[in-house]
Amino acid sequence: MACSNPQARKPIGKKGTSALQKTVKLNKSLLELENKDIYKYIALDTLHEYFNSNKGFWYAYVSKKENSKKPVKGDIVEFEQEIKNLNNEVLYSKEELGIQTYVVDKEHLIKGVQEGIKIMRKGEEVLFLFSSFVAYRTTGDANKKIGINEPIITQIKLTSIK
Repeated sequence: MACSNPQARKPIGKKGTSALQKTVKLNKSLLELENKDIYKYIALDTLHEYFNSNKGFWYAYVSKKENSKKPVKGDIVEFEQEIKNLNNEVLYSKEELGIQTYVVDKEHLIKGVQEGIKIMRKGEEVLFLFSSFVAYRTTGDANKKIGINEPIITQIKLTSIK
């Protein structure tokens, strides 16, 4: 008889902040601090006009080409890249990195570079300011030249699109 009229049990809930909520709050405050540093950098750079992308980074044209095409998914691009920290100290020179090849949206690169290449045209050189969220995040790079949660400056020259 006891089973004929079952009653739903209410879940036992713990009040307070979950680990996920704490992580979200921490990430928001970290991004806010990184953005302050990026805004300071932009304010001090009087040579370039910066644009805010809708993909989470800032960029400025070093050289711009109006009449060449932009890469699309599946294109093979070649580019030169130099990576600096926000103090303009070179972390990876373009000579050290060499000419890089990338199949657009089919290979892994940091999110900022993947998205940045797609706004470029062949022959353009663009300066990107990436927060750690679109760069190397909470791990830094394998060689320990780019630190944990470190925003970076990446200057890319798109040399070919095939």
